[in-house]
Amino acid sequence: MHITFTAPPDLENGIEPSLKLTLYRILQEQLNNIVKHAKATAVRVEFFNQENFIRLVVTDNGKGFDIKTIKKGMGLDNIRNRAELQNGTAEIESHPGEGCRLTIHIPNNN
Repeated sequence: MHITFTAPPDLENGIEPSLKLTLYRILQEQLNNIVKHAKATAVRVEFFNQENFIRLVVTDNGKGFDIKTIKKGMGLDNIRNRAELQNGTAEIESHPGEGCRLTIHIPNNN
C-alpha cells in the first residue's frame, strides 16, 4: 500500500499535547480500518491548520462501503468519540467500489 502524507511544516506548533494524541489515535484507527477492511492500494493523509481548526482528511482507494447498511463497528465509533471529546466532528463518505474519505474537524484554541 502506498501512503502519501501532506502537512504544513509548522503543523505541530501550537497544538496541545492532548489534541496531538487524539489526532494520532484517530489516524491510527483509520489506517487499521483500511488495512483490515478496504483492500486499498493507496491512501492519502492530509493535515490542514485552518484558523482555529485542525482538519485531518484520510482518503483511500479501497472497496468502499454503503454507510447506510454497514454494521457499526468499534473502529468508526472510536473515531467519532475521540473527535467529539475534543469538541470536533468526524464525517465519513464512502460508496461501494469508490473508496472512503474520513474528514475530522477539531477546534485548536491555541
